[in-house]
Amino acid sequence: MAKVIVDSARCTGCGTCVRVCPEKVFEVKNIDGKNLSEVVAEANCFVCKACEIRCPEQAIKVTAPEILKVKPPEDYPPEEGRYLRGNDLSPVAVVAILDTFDFKIPPELTKLLQIAIESGAALAGTLQTENIGIEKLIANIVANPNIRYLVICWRESQGHLPADTLVNLLENGVKDDKRRTIIGARAPTPYLPNIPIESIERFRRQVTIVSLLSEDDPVRGTDPELVRRAVWSCIQEQPTDLLGYKLFDPGAWPEPPICRKIAMKVTEPWRPELDEKQKMIVEQALSAASRIGGKKIQEDAESSRKRKEGERRFLELLGVRPGKKDKSDK
Repeated sequence: MAKVIVDSARCTGCGTCVRVCPEKVFEVKNIDGKNLSEVVAEANCFVCKACEIRCPEQAIKVTAPEILKVKPPEDYPPEEGRYLRGNDLSPVAVVAILDTFDFKIPPELTKLLQIAIESGAALAGTLQTENIGIEKLIANIVANPNIRYLVICWRESQGHLPADTLVNLLENGVKDDKRRTIIGARAPTPYLPNIPIESIERFRRQVTIVSLLSEDDPVRGTDPELVRRAVWSCIQEQPTDLLGYKLFDPGAWPEPPICRKIAMKVTEPWRPELDEKQKMIVEQALSAASRIGGKKIQEDAESSRKRKEGERRFLELLGVRPGKKDKSDK
């Protein structure tokens, strides 16, 4: 059975543990005039350690007999694409943001991903879009419960803003609409319609983002040594500080893998979503355009017929039969 301890001297009662705990182990209570987090359902704890990882004051300690590791499914990773596969039992994956206009992966970025794998990452790949790219990333992460951290490196793409979109996905989730719009994202098309809501919510619970990007220092996320340190910190048994994060291997997420490819229901998520009235207007406009186009084709055909008929009569006046050579040409 897990043991959950809250250090009341450090706790500020911010409620982060209440929000991230999937089993409602905590409640914030007013104790002697101070808001503190209190363990109210320790028996429910299955040692995911989300509370310990995300507590901003490092006030929570969760202990268990041993670190759990699981073997990923045979068809893992379900979305191969631009991903390198490393140590399946590692708790960390690395994603490098690829710029909107990078049609080929820069050699320096390729080297950075190789360094991530050599340092012990489970997966390392690129992310270029804020919709289908994130869907493929989610599919690969939830297929391996051992992955508990997602390190973001290289630099933000100013077109699609996938790094900002990822952060908002974890913090805010998605709207209850057909496109599953990511709440708070600044990207132009932050939609996840091709992946089950079950996978989205599992991703949000399972991983913690470790962003190496910095607006003040744009080259920080491209530093190979920093990427190496980030991966190394995530695989340690004892907590290690890095850029304000407390990193250690918490063990596998204690639920079975969700291993499935994304179903391409929406291949152009940037197209506007229309209601029934708008769809009817568009259909009527297309139908009218088709009729006008058809009429124009008929008019062009009639004009061509009349022109050919005029040419035939003119040739007859000259004594020339169309399609036959004049004897004088011999």
